[in-house]
Amino acid sequence: MTTLYLSQQSITFRANLAELVAPLRRVRSRSPFFHLAAHRIPTLWSLYRGLLRNSPTGDIKFRVTALFRKYQHLTGTGETRKHLRQGYKWLEFFAKAKQGDAHCQAVLSRYSRLIAAKRENAFMLGLLHKELEWQERLRNRPILTGGFLRPTIYNGPLPRMKPQPIAISGMIRTRMKARTVRLEKQSRMKEALDDLASERRFEMGLKQLVGEELSSTFYSDLDAYEQWTAPIKRVLQDMDKVYKNDHARSNRPYPPELLESIIEARREKIRNKTREKERERSGEILKTTLRRQQQGPPAHILAKMSPERRKMDKVARSLSEVGYVALVKRRLKMPLKDPEAGLESGEKRNRPLLDDAARMLNDENTRRAEDERKSVEDPTSNSEFLERGIENPSKYQLLQSIS
Repeated sequence: MTTLYLSQQSITFRANLAELVAPLRRVRSRSPFFHLAAHRIPTLWSLYRGLLRNSPTGDIKFRVTALFRKYQHLTGTGETRKHLRQGYKWLEFFAKAKQGDAHCQAVLSRYSRLIAAKRENAFMLGLLHKELEWQERLRNRPILTGGFLRPTIYNGPLPRMKPQPIAISGMIRTRMKARTVRLEKQSRMKEALDDLASERRFEMGLKQLVGEELSSTFYSDLDAYEQWTAPIKRVLQDMDKVYKNDHARSNRPYPPELLESIIEARREKIRNKTREKERERSGEILKTTLRRQQQGPPAHILAKMSPERRKMDKVARSLSEVGYVALVKRRLKMPLKDPEAGLESGEKRNRPLLDDAARMLNDENTRRAEDERKSVEDPTSNSEFLERGIENPSKYQLLQSIS
C-alpha cells in the first residue's frame, strides 16, 4: 500500500496560503439583510428621513411614503439594491432643489402638480366605489317580509327576511354541523362505556373462575373503573346540557317587540302594494307591470286560444278598468270594481254638457267635410274669405261660432 508523501516545505507553504486566503472567504449571515442594522439604519435614518425633510411639498412627501410602504416587503437583494440607488438619486435631486437650483425646483413643482391631480382622481374614484358599494348594500339589504322563521334546535325565534342575512344562514349551518359531530362523538363515547363494562365483567368472571385474586387488574376494581369512566361521563353530561339548551331554544317564544315589528312589516307590505297599484293606475310602468304583462295563461290553454283571444288576454292583464281595457274585461266577463266607471263617460252631472260638446264637434266635422267638397268642386266659392286674407274658412267659422 502506497501513501502520499508531502515534504515539510509543501506542508508549510499550504498552511501559509490558507492563512492568507481565510480572511477573503465570503461569510454569509444567518439573518436576512432586512433584519440587519447595517441595512435598516442607513435606509430609515439617512434615505427615508432625508427624502421627507427635503421634499418641497406635501404631495411629494405622500408619494415618498407610499413608495416606501409599497417596497418595504422586498426580500431580493437585486430589486432592493435597484430601488435604493433610485432613492439616493432622488435624495441628491431634492437637496439640489432645496439649495436653490431652478431646474430642479421646476421639475419638482411639475411633479407635485402631477401627484396632486392623481390623488384627486384616486379620491374621486374611491368615493365612486364607496357609493356603488353602498347602493349595492341598499339594494340587497334584508327586508322584513312579515313572515315568521319558526324556532328550531338550530335557531331561536326570528323574523323572515329577504334576502336572509348570511350571518343567520352561517349560524344555522354551523350548528347543524356541530350537532352532527356531537352525535357521532356521543355514539363513540357510549361504545367506549359499553366496552369498559364488558372488560369489567370479563375480569370479574375470570376472578370467579380462578377462585383467587389476580395479580393485576385494570377494570374490575371499583376505583379503577371509576377512573376510566369518569372523564367519559363528564363529556356525556356536557353533551346533555347542550341538547337541553337546543330544545329550550326550539321552545322559546317570540318577544313582544319582535312580534310588533313583524306585524308592522305586514302592514307596510300592504301599504307598499297599495301605492304600487296606484302608481300603475296612474300610467307608470313598473317592474311588476312588465312582469305581469309578460305572463300568460298555461300552455295547454294558450294552445287553444286564437290570436284575437291572446291579444285580449294581454290587454286584460292591465290594472286599468276604463276605456278599451274595461271593454275587453267586460267581453272576457272579468269582474270590475266599479262597473259604472268602465266607460269614459265622465261624471253623471257633466254628461249632458259632454253630449252637447260631442254633438257640436260632429256637426262641425260634417260641415267642414261639406265645405271641403264644395271648395274642390267650385274654387270660386271661397273667394270672399281669400279677399279678407282668411286661408282656412272652416277654422274661422268655428272660432266665430264659439265666440
